[in-house]
Amino acid sequence: MRYDPRRHVWAAFSVADVRSLFGGCPARWWLSGGWAIDHWLGAVSRRHGDIDVSSLRPALPALLSSLPTRLRPFAAMSGHLLPLGEHLDDPELHNIWIHDEDGDRFVLQINLEDGDESVWRYRRDPRITLRWSSAVATVCGVPTGTPATQLLWKARSPRPQDEHDLNVAHGLLRPDEHRWLLRAIRTAHPRSPWADEPRRAATC
Repeated sequence: MRYDPRRHVWAAFSVADVRSLFGGCPARWWLSGGWAIDHWLGAVSRRHGDIDVSSLRPALPALLSSLPTRLRPFAAMSGHLLPLGEHLDDPELHNIWIHDEDGDRFVLQINLEDGDESVWRYRRDPRITLRWSSAVATVCGVPTGTPATQLLWKARSPRPQDEHDLNVAHGLLRPDEHRWLLRAIRTAHPRSPWADEPRRAATC
């Protein structure tokens, strides 16, 4: 079915809900997107329409097995919500939406990213890697994508909420993380407005 925001309503889980859902899962997963940045901040800096966690494709079965039966996963692909079982092996599957059948609402998005046992790899440009210890850290009991990696995802075509996240991330990045982020943006997204504003991207 084609996604229709009038019919397919989001009422996203909280960070605490996500921790409760996946806290006992042995697979690698981490909070990502705008909520990850706010979790680093320790405060809610803006309204969030959804909530994301990320993982690697081999870990997906373990994550899905952590879902109670009322939570139904869909493959979100090209503006459509499709039966996940028919698309698990599709290399174009990168986003999975979780629907709460009890409340008839979408509550969570799972993003499939790239990496191996040693490094996180930016899916949009595999030349860009980070040790896992630099890509994900535990914040208040929740594995959370580091601000630098989340800002890189947002850099390709920043929306107003991404600009907000860039601004509120001021002070969260160490100098070496600033330098890594700027190099990564210029490598993967040289036409990004953030690549054209080196002082802003390097000091945010």
